[in-house]
Amino acid sequence: MKVFGKSLYEYLWPVKWYVIASVIVVIFQYEGMIAQMGYDPLVARITQWLWEIFVAAAAFTLVWKHKFGPKHIFFTGILFSVIIHGLKAFVFRVFFFPYPPETWPWQHIDKFLYGSAIVMAVTLGAGLVTYYYKQGKIK
Repeated sequence: MKVFGKSLYEYLWPVKWYVIASVIVVIFQYEGMIAQMGYDPLVARITQWLWEIFVAAAAFTLVWKHKFGPKHIFFTGILFSVIIHGLKAFVFRVFFFPYPPETWPWQHIDKFLYGSAIVMAVTLGAGLVTYYYKQGKIK
């Protein structure tokens, strides 16, 4: 399957380690921080920054080394939202740390959309700045 002329393999394989690292950080956020240690705002911020750095590095790599344009970065943001934040919002919050039944599914949808907006903003921000810098439009 090709999207904007690139296969899913071309979107994910070059940055697989960044995606895997982001998923590991998300797993730590829930399993390590919440289940084992209890909620700590400092650890929550640090782990949030970590996966944001990995997402930004992945967007940078795709633009700089693999000739991705704005439409490719947009689709990459969608993929990262589903993979990274979808894991966090649905797998962990549905199966391991569920919300009260009366708030389901709206609480999950709300958290998924909010987190996906963050993932998309980081991906688009890093990717588009890199793209326009590489094109010479930002000096």
